[in-house]
Amino acid sequence: MRLLILSLSIALSGCSSNPWTYNSPPGAGFMSAESAQKPVILLENLTLGAGVDSRWNGLAGEMKKSLSRALLKSGNFFVVSDRSLAQDATTAFNVEIKITDFLHTSDAPESVRRLSWFSEANDAVVALDITATEIRSGRVVLSDQVVATVSAGDAETDQYGNLEFGSYLFWSTPLGNASTEVINNTVAQLSELRGSTPGSVTITHFTTGNRNVTLDGGDLLEGGSVYFVGIQDKSSGSFVAIEDDLGRPLRVRVEHHFWSDSTGWLLSEPSEYATISGATLSKSPLPASNKYVSEPNTH
Repeated sequence: MRLLILSLSIALSGCSSNPWTYNSPPGAGFMSAESAQKPVILLENLTLGAGVDSRWNGLAGEMKKSLSRALLKSGNFFVVSDRSLAQDATTAFNVEIKITDFLHTSDAPESVRRLSWFSEANDAVVALDITATEIRSGRVVLSDQVVATVSAGDAETDQYGNLEFGSYLFWSTPLGNASTEVINNTVAQLSELRGSTPGSVTITHFTTGNRNVTLDGGDLLEGGSVYFVGIQDKSSGSFVAIEDDLGRPLRVRVEHHFWSDSTGWLLSEPSEYATISGATLSKSPLPASNKYVSEPNTH
């Protein structure tokens, strides 16, 4: 009987949480390996919208701290707060975030509350409006609103007491769960920027006469999207385009596979002397280089 009650308790609690432990904050654990090709993120001070409960003093600063930690621990970026450091980087993104929603829906206007069975649902909602700009070009590369919604239970129950955002126990609360989900999803979206940065993802294997290529780091890319293929010019250190057999920039479509790593499919035949193995991918077109001449491909 005792075992049956234990099993039922686990089933009712769901797979997302353990009733006998507390949730870890976003970005907990060891830092991922360093990479010379990491882009830099300049994370601006977060701003607050009108949809933030006034009880959460200092939310913007603490959310920035938690997001910075999660970005750093992901291993995909260097995170800086000094604009001069970002401007000196080869690839850097300025990220601006506004916290538009941080509340329980029981405190929201009645017109936006959703129904749940025979009553109104009480959800914890956290939403971030994100804009990322490539610093050197000034081009907006990401603009999105990331939202997380978690059931908050009884609207009459105070689930926070004296807890502050970012405290250890806070992450086990409804707004803490929603904040963790929003932070993790934000890191995932920004990680796609790293994947589209030349030098981050490389082609590790290519066989002449076959357009399939094997990718290292392809999980950072968006499946089904098309990227430009390039290589680093040894004399200048910059990345330049590899051409196909018609003199056009060579492109590859990324394919994610359920049981295996990501691969790519070249959309045209590489030029006769292009070295594909060791090449890198870029979301943006790469400049041509008349100085670059590759050795014949022997793979």
